[in-house]
Amino acid sequence: MMPSKYRILSFHYIANNGAFLFAYSLAQLLHRNFHAADVKVLDYRSPRLALYEYLKRFKWTQRMPLFYWKRSQLWRNTINRNLNLDRDYPHFTGQKKIQRYFSDHFDALIVGMDVWCIVKGTERPLFPNIYWLPEKMGALKIAYGVSGYNSDRTLIQKYEPEISRYLNDFDIIGSRDRFTHDLVTRYRTRASGLVEMVPDPTFMYDIQPTGVQNKLSQIGVDFNRPIVGILLFGHDALSQAIKSHYKSKGYQILALSMYNPYADFNLGHVLDPFEWAEAFRLLSFCITDRFHGAILCLKNQTPFISLEKDTHLPKSQSKMFDLLYDFDLSRCYVNPGDEKFNSSSFLQDAGEIEANWTKSLESVISSKIDAIKDRHQEFLRRMKREISRGP
Repeated sequence: MMPSKYRILSFHYIANNGAFLFAYSLAQLLHRNFHAADVKVLDYRSPRLALYEYLKRFKWTQRMPLFYWKRSQLWRNTINRNLNLDRDYPHFTGQKKIQRYFSDHFDALIVGMDVWCIVKGTERPLFPNIYWLPEKMGALKIAYGVSGYNSDRTLIQKYEPEISRYLNDFDIIGSRDRFTHDLVTRYRTRASGLVEMVPDPTFMYDIQPTGVQNKLSQIGVDFNRPIVGILLFGHDALSQAIKSHYKSKGYQILALSMYNPYADFNLGHVLDPFEWAEAFRLLSFCITDRFHGAILCLKNQTPFISLEKDTHLPKSQSKMFDLLYDFDLSRCYVNPGDEKFNSSSFLQDAGEIEANWTKSLESVISSKIDAIKDRHQEFLRRMKREISRGP
């Protein structure tokens, strides 16, 4: 008997540490729990998003002109080496034909990450897209750690019938945040199947020693001095204030992902996702507007403060606030779009968080991460029962 074929559809191909670790962790998790299954990541690339990512590599930075080009090369090599990819499907064809191929050749399709955001603009595939699996198929439809957090509420209302129809076709849905879970429970009217919340699978990734400290030492990072890591893009005035504040205190500044001209070291084109994940433990403090940056701070017990990347979102729709709320760390959340926001107060709050980050808090975080791992295992047990029933 041939093994069941499970295929993951995600944003694995974008130059983003979190996107890679999500796909990698989910694939590892499924492989461990479905031993007899053939689990791979479909190397499908949304044409719209793939073009956006391709054009980014030509973005010019004054101090490091080839930063984004080198970053894209690093990502291509990382993906090819570390993800079990399936490229054996019809390319350069319409979504309907591709989904028919999926239905004929695979037993389950698993979508995950921020693939259900219904938005305008160029950064996301337009709705409806392949990540909603809108065509009827014989394969099981599964969503694991899926999110639509950044969705335009007016578009949700506009596409309400289609959203309901697509959600009803999914046999298993594990939503990553409350906004997405509320969306699913509101519009999915089907009584059968499994619908729950499940945390990001990156929490299940076991951080491995990579030699990153030695690598950073070789490029000049001094581990006898305090280090602040920043994952921050598009806030020049705030970045400049961060530089002035931390440099006056003797800190080194490491930009861990996107290029930041105010950092002492830009590492987005130097560290692969595994090195990136371990690098957080080397920081004295971290300032991040990246969701997975916050997750890796939690996993590495690194004091941090988070900034809302999508400043237009209310807290009820923010994936970052949702994450921190679950850890009783809402005080670590700041939206720079708030009218009362100013860099001086922000830096004062950051200093207080770093000073008050205690061993007792680390113990609480560890216990919550253990609980998250238990939730994953329980969701997988229920998922197995649901899969045994068939589509």
